Amino acid sequence: MSDEELGLDTFTKAKDNKLFVTMPVEARGKMRKRQLELDPIPIAHQRAIVCRGTSCFLAKATGAAEFDRVGKYSWTSSMRPPEADLLNKANERGVKGLAEVVGYHEEVTSISRLREGLVFSTPHKFSGVPRSANTSFSQSQPPPSHSFSQFHGLSIASKGHSKGKSTDCSSHPSKRSRSNSQLAETEQAENGVSYPVQEPQGTSLVQQDQAPYDNRIFRVLAISPAGRSISQFKSVGELLEGLRDALKVHRSLYMDGKILHRDISENNIIITDPGMADGFKGMLIDLDLAKEEGKGPSGAGHRTGTLEFMAIEVLLGISHTYRHDIEAFFYVLIWLCAGRGWALAGTSEKPPTQSMLSSWYTGTYADIARIKRIDMDKNGLEDILRECSQVFDCVKPLCRVIRDVLFLHKDGLFTGTPQDPNILYDPIIEAFDDTTSGLG
Repeated sequence: MSDEELGLDTFTKAKDNKLFVTMPVEARGKMRKRQLELDPIPIAHQRAIVCRGTSCFLAKATGAAEFDRVGKYSWTSSMRPPEADLLNKANERGVKGLAEVVGYHEEVTSISRLREGLVFSTPHKFSGVPRSANTSFSQSQPPPSHSFSQFHGLSIASKGHSKGKSTDCSSHPSKRSRSNSQLAETEQAENGVSYPVQEPQGTSLVQQDQAPYDNRIFRVLAISPAGRSISQFKSVGELLEGLRDALKVHRSLYMDGKILHRDISENNIIITDPGMADGFKGMLIDLDLAKEEGKGPSGAGHRTGTLEFMAIEVLLGISHTYRHDIEAFFYVLIWLCAGRGWALAGTSEKPPTQSMLSSWYTGTYADIARIKRIDMDKNGLEDILRECSQVFDCVKPLCRVIRDVLFLHKDGLFTGTPQDPNILYDPIIEAFDDTTSGLG
């Protein structure tokens, strides 16, 4: 059998203990083949049996001194538009703070090519199929028996994480004019919604066809600039500035690029050098599950997103909107403060033995939606915030403001989507600005 028939990687070449890939690169309006060198240690890779198999490596032009770009390997659905196409469209439409394509191999191989000539009989229907069998999420959670302090993620293989105690949270007053309490009151008349709301669009899932398997295409993409996963933040300020700027990118992607990301997670937000990223300290990556506004269902037949960061309505099968992505940003903030943030804590503090956030990825979709409704209630959020280290005391008011903007309603928890996106974007970004300006 050949290396390809054995399932071995025949695209990446090894020489002198170094890894190289050759892919088409557009230069001066023409497509040319360029060689990139990869750092052999991945900065991220999925650890799951059924997934897109995404692996990311730092990359550089052959002979260059610095690894300044990222090479991404993934098996993406043939039913979804290629990420490179969406990135190029977004940049053409003037989206700010998004990565640029610097190399792209559209198809190395595919499931249909590998299975060409094989005959498949009627698929066997298993009883008791787990509820995760029809999802597109990439897990970030630890094993249920472990506390958050004992893991560094199942989707991100990091090269290191600073454990020095942060002194970001201080008693310095905010330098901005509006207070958090004022922001919480914005557009919330007597705790009620005072703006037009979009009608929910029913289920976002499509009926599965009778194809014997889902066809996936193995693609390799090179993007610039490189960055660190947001989960590897080294200070409270770095975390908040990274999330804030990534949210700004999301707004531009949606409002200028007419593209909805649909997979906001700790794995898809990176911390960037503003000098190399047009002034942005955080950026969005991974448009594999993104969708252009106005397009119909992809036909892939899966919920999109990372389970623990899925919005309540998405868990219930309602069609994905920009509001659900903003809600996912909030869950990422809570997850990083209550979970990953213990790496910044002093030795006198201990994380909880069993985090309440484990309920965000266990049980059925309906179970998780119910738990998140409870956790986003005033008392529920306070219970979650008590799991945070004292290092994040200055972030708790920010979390309360974001919760009030997203969820507060006099008749119960509001989970709908305002027709005007700025009703959510503006006060949340301003709340981030207020908090970061008050850090020492």
